[in-house]
Amino acid sequence: MKKLTLLGGVFMCLFLGMNTAIAQNSDTVSAQVTKRPLLNQFESDYVLTASERIALKQSRIAYQYRVKEILDSVEISDRKRKRLLLELKRNPFSEKIKEVVAEYTQVEKEIEQ
Repeated sequence: MKKLTLLGGVFMCLFLGMNTAIAQNSDTVSAQVTKRPLLNQFESDYVLTASERIALKQSRIAYQYRVKEILDSVEISDRKRKRLLLELKRNPFSEKIKEVVAEYTQVEKEIEQ
């Protein structure tokens, strides 16, 4: 009975661990939005179409990737880089991130001149 319980526990851990391992390998980013928001029922003039909302969401995702590349190339400490990457995930349009990107682009312009 103990062997059967142990074997069942090992099997369950392997089964649950496989789901986590598969989720880590997925690189695709899907930009899906709801097709009929509640506001569309009452004030359809204020609501963007689904294709416009998908385009905005994809542009925000592209912006996050660009900022991540900039943060990876800036010469700052690893602790500060990790904090800024976490801030980028929480709030991509944060003032902290904008300041670092502005300093980087300002230094880059000075190098070009």
